[in-house]
Amino acid sequence: MLRDFAFRAMNSYIQVLLESETPSAELEIPVLDGFAIAEQQFSRFLPASECSYLNARSGQLSFVSDSMLEVLELARHYQEQTDGAFDICVGQAMERAGYRQSFESIQERIMELEQPDLPPHGRLALQVDPWMKSIRILAGHKVDFGGIVKSWTAQHVANRLQTDWLVRRGFINAGGDVRVWGGAAENEPWCIGIANPFETDPTKEVTLQLRTGAVATSSILRRRWLTNAGEMHHLIDTRTMRPSLSSVVQCTVVGQDLVACEVWAKVLCVLGMEEGIPLFQRRSQGLEALIYTSVGDVFQVKPLLGSLEHSWTGLKGEGSL
Repeated sequence: MLRDFAFRAMNSYIQVLLESETPSAELEIPVLDGFAIAEQQFSRFLPASECSYLNARSGQLSFVSDSMLEVLELARHYQEQTDGAFDICVGQAMERAGYRQSFESIQERIMELEQPDLPPHGRLALQVDPWMKSIRILAGHKVDFGGIVKSWTAQHVANRLQTDWLVRRGFINAGGDVRVWGGAAENEPWCIGIANPFETDPTKEVTLQLRTGAVATSSILRRRWLTNAGEMHHLIDTRTMRPSLSSVVQCTVVGQDLVACEVWAKVLCVLGMEEGIPLFQRRSQGLEALIYTSVGDVFQVKPLLGSLEHSWTGLKGEGSL
């Protein structure tokens, strides 16, 4: 029998379903602790977080914790893999776009933008020394882990549940970053709904059937806020250091690694169809994308190499690339 519980963390709704002989109250502990510890460490909005400490020491050498180093190394890997389209050194650009507080806070009023735009910073804004466990953020820059740490946390929690707590089947949905294993039952996959951004009818959503793996959805339509310079969103184009203007409004990526899925879903939203898809097909391995454009078109981008054990229902008239 599946046990379920839900809570809020990282400005997101977290839903968890688990099958295990361990009592539910005990299973909640590693899940709640995993997300709480990660939020306390990586949040840009908590003054006492390690992220805030590093941003306050911009320009100086700082030693970091093991988990911070792990995420920084992952971020550097995906920065290289995406030719700089993914970059955690966008904290200052986020602030200049009005994202200076948690999303719940900035929704309540029109944010005033007074500072000039930032120029692109290239790839030297963050220097990481894994041997010394130290980093240096280029003076005047800040890091923001919003594009990677939620999936990293969900994946870590899922791995711990399987190895330390022997959870046979599980489903973790961290605000659109989903990790599943074992199937919903012995011969049944998990069914994951992907909302159509242009439909209000929930029966029109696409459904993904997946026994074990990961899926992440990113969108420019949900996390938006008003400013004196117009409406803004949270996906920063590192070529302009402003919110992306591409034609991709929502992207879902399916694979086995949740961090890769989250990163590429964001990159495809930022780069758009013409630049994003060729890069995705060249650099990603074993990932598939479902893309919605601003004019309502739907495209399914399949991996050039390998295949995924999953299926879709509800896809009608889509294009395949």
